[in-house]
Amino acid sequence: MPSKDTKKIARQDRFRFRRQDNIGVAAAEQDIDFLQNCFVDTGDLITLQDCNDPRSIIIGRTGSGKTALLKRLQETEERVIEIHPESLALSYISNSTILNFFDHIGVKLDIFFKLLWRHVFVIELVERYVKTQEGSVKKSIKDRIMNIFSEKKNGRLLAYIETWGSSFWKETEYRIKEIKNNLENNLQASVKADFPHIDFDLSSARNLSREERAEILHRGQNVINRVQIRELSEIIEATDEALSDPQKRYFIVIDSLDENWIEDRLRYRLIRALIETVKDFRKIRNAKIIVALRFDLIERVFKQTRDTGFQEEKYESLYLPITWTDNALTKMLDFRINHLIKRRFTKGNVTHRDLLPSKILREPPMKYILKRSMMRPRDVIMFFNFCIKRAIDKPTITPRLLQEAEHEYSKNRLKSLADEWISDYPNLLYFTRILKSRTQLFPVHEITNDDITETCLEFCVTNQNRQDDDPISISARELVEDIRSANSFLQVLLRAFYTTGLIGLKLESYEAVQWSISNDLCDSISEISDKSKISIHPMFWRALGVKSR
Repeated sequence: MPSKDTKKIARQDRFRFRRQDNIGVAAAEQDIDFLQNCFVDTGDLITLQDCNDPRSIIIGRTGSGKTALLKRLQETEERVIEIHPESLALSYISNSTILNFFDHIGVKLDIFFKLLWRHVFVIELVERYVKTQEGSVKKSIKDRIMNIFSEKKNGRLLAYIETWGSSFWKETEYRIKEIKNNLENNLQASVKADFPHIDFDLSSARNLSREERAEILHRGQNVINRVQIRELSEIIEATDEALSDPQKRYFIVIDSLDENWIEDRLRYRLIRALIETVKDFRKIRNAKIIVALRFDLIERVFKQTRDTGFQEEKYESLYLPITWTDNALTKMLDFRINHLIKRRFTKGNVTHRDLLPSKILREPPMKYILKRSMMRPRDVIMFFNFCIKRAIDKPTITPRLLQEAEHEYSKNRLKSLADEWISDYPNLLYFTRILKSRTQLFPVHEITNDDITETCLEFCVTNQNRQDDDPISISARELVEDIRSANSFLQVLLRAFYTTGLIGLKLESYEAVQWSISNDLCDSISEISDKSKISIHPMFWRALGVKSR
């Protein structure tokens, strides 16, 4: 039933949804007002604030609230250092012909990548520490550092600062360029005297003899292995000694690692080195590095950088998975609705119950909405915003308006899903047509060989640009070329649909439907039989024209 406040507003004809109304936007960095006033703590914030708790890599899907959590940390803690990946100017490394030369012949640069992260973090912490200490404002930062770290026990840290000289005080971009230049000079010096004909470009790398390649690889790897990792390990310990006050906690936060701040191949290796560095910095008791990563990105990083003896479980203690309950998402929606209404109309509390119908197709409205979400704040916010668009100049949202909004919302979410997974499945949206006009739960055998062949043939005819990194596209072309069977293609397609959350799978009649978004394990895609069933996620029913049972 509507509350007294809402009835009063409606009766006085004062409350109507406006064209500009919304309860937030998709990007957390642009959602400042609602984040500040409507934050819902699910217990994750206190975990991040605890420097003794190893969980510091926030993992979640797009729209699950990772960035919002980092923004809240910055609001509630005094000493938070935000590092933007694009500001590091790591393109210096990506564009280095010398580093690319040694990388191409097989020199492992991972130690160097760890050096970069460690160097950046140590210096950021030291600078922030110095700036927060009491002292004469007339003193330069350098003088203050020399004064603060003059004690014998911090001699290693002081020596490290002195080693870098003036570059220590430059912007991070300058420091990274300096480190890169130093390494290039050392690599060249190790080889140039005995191999003067080498130009250190990819063309030279391809023309090396087997003996030359082996010798240069050996020398280059020795240079990499001698970088200051051991020294930096000692510096980490010295930094721990300097930041000895448990009442003064320091946080370094890094977000937006899924954006195009550097080319993918190098990005995955740098993120892997970052994860290793986060683990190493656990030695600093009163500082914490916090990184936000999409679930699919961390999976891709480990897949692309997996080496001999790799054990992913070593990192699991660092993970903080973001999950939401029905109650938490309902609370989040109510906070935002209340904030929107209270800004203009009433001091009383207003919730979804005051604005939504009591039932939608015989279901409570929140149950209906949450079923059509992937249990992420962004989905719920977007659904309600589409409802507002349909209810302009009206005081409430009727069942008809909500279902009209659902159609637009469903199409929007399908496109958003394709964008979210474009790195793994660039043509995901095209192949969703194979699910159109199906029933909500249907047996696998209803997708016939003719359906598969026709879809793949049309794709190959209309998409001439080959994308050899897309498993669906590759499989479709292989089917058309009679290299792959229709059933084999379907296995690939269903794995992609399942991984992205587009569908759930019911492998046996006695089993429940399994969903990747619920962290259900369904690795045995090959076990799909004609008796298995496909469940299309309710979020996409309207967009795909899914029929009722």
